[in-house]
Order: sequence, then C-alpha cells, then structure tokens
Amino acid sequence: MRKIDTLINQHSQHQHNMLGVLTQQLQSHQLLQQLWAAVCPEILSQLSTVGSLNNGQLTIFAHSAIVASKIKLSQANFLTQLQNLQQTKPAFRECKVTAISVKVQVKSHPKAIVQTPRKLSKQAAISLKKLAQDLGESALSEQLNSLANKI
Repeated sequence: MRKIDTLINQHSQHQHNMLGVLTQQLQSHQLLQQLWAAVCPEILSQLSTVGSLNNGQLTIFAHSAIVASKIKLSQANFLTQLQNLQQTKPAFRECKVTAISVKVQVKSHPKAIVQTPRKLSKQAAISLKKLAQDLGESALSEQLNSLANKI
C-alpha cells in the first residue's frame, strides 16, 4: 500500500512540475506576442504570429507570402523599434532580439478583418433623397431613401 501511495505522490509532483513549466512557456510566448504587437502595424500583427525567440532570433510566422515580404521589407525598422522597447519597457528587457526570421505558415481559416462601416456624407444623403423624389414611387426610390437615412 505504501508503494502505491509513493507512486501516486511522485506522479502528482511530476504533473505539477510539468504544469509549472508549461505555464512559464505560455507566459513567455504571450510576452513575445505583446512585444511583436507593440512594434508592428495592427494589420500585420493580425496576419502574423510569433513563433519563438532562440539565441536572439525572433521567428515570425506570416499567414501569407505577401505579409512575409512586407515584414521582411520593414525588418530593419522593426529591429530598431524592438531594441528601443527593450530599453524603455521593463517587461520587455528579458526579450533580447537581434534578428528577425520570417516564415510563411498559411492558415486555412485566417481571422476575419473587421472593417469599419463607411459613413455617408450629408451632401451625398441629400443627393440620394433628391434622386429618390425624382424617381417617384418605386422600389429603387425606397432603397435610396433607406440608404440616405443611414448617415
């Protein structure tokens, strides 16, 4: 009976240690993702993810070849911004980035980019209402009035 208790205790301690290591890796990865999001434009941040940081080389996975080429073109600027952030923000001091490696990892279902709805100017709304009046009673004039009221 003691052997079984000893084995169970050893197993639970091992799982606890593994959970601690996994939690630490998760926090490190989140810190790297925050660092990347702070440096690159929002659209590039949405279309790429941080892979790892090994020997000062930050690996970025781009969702397409176009995004990868944009990151590669802006690489020198990103490195300068990363180094400035490392010096100014205490949370990022442990992330010593000296190079950026970009790899393409196509996602089957990338995140949908939320686009802000376009606003109709007052002059355009007035023009649409005038056109709807000129058309008389029809389905098109109703749709034009509906569109004009969405200022």
